[in-house]
Amino acid sequence: MNKLKDMRKYEIDVLVPMFDKESQLGRSFGKKGRPSNFNRELFNLLQILRKKVDNNTIRNNTIRNSIKRLSKKTGASIGQSQKVINVYLKVYCFIKNKPNKIIKELDCPLDSTTMKGEKTMRGLGNFKEYEYFQKTFENRNNGIRILEDMKYDRKRLERYGTFNV
Repeated sequence: MNKLKDMRKYEIDVLVPMFDKESQLGRSFGKKGRPSNFNRELFNLLQILRKKVDNNTIRNNTIRNSIKRLSKKTGASIGQSQKVINVYLKVYCFIKNKPNKIIKELDCPLDSTTMKGEKTMRGLGNFKEYEYFQKTFENRNNGIRILEDMKYDRKRLERYGTFNV
């Protein structure tokens, strides 16, 4: 049964490249290209954050510091750095049925839908702007920033033809 145990871990790990591709990060890096160390740094950070989710010790400041660290280490913008981290943590926490106190720690993934076209991932280079959007979402959603991403999820399901509002 070791193979089954390994596969369980792989299936959780493979979400990283899936969300990376889905978020179209490659497109946001443009002609400049993806920093060579981006994938490894992102993957390693998510391993650490996932352990904190598993033992219910994840805190918002840890998530935000991880985004800043990824941006600084790789040269990616704050917008590029936050996207997969926030999407991964959102999905992982909901799949694991984490309690509301953990869900409240999550930030909303920023993209053209949640930012209403004001910014792009690449254009969000300033952490103050990142915090501005998160504070706006927090105020709008009774302290639960991640709820802002429900609009994105609904839109995706509608386009897929499986969700009726």
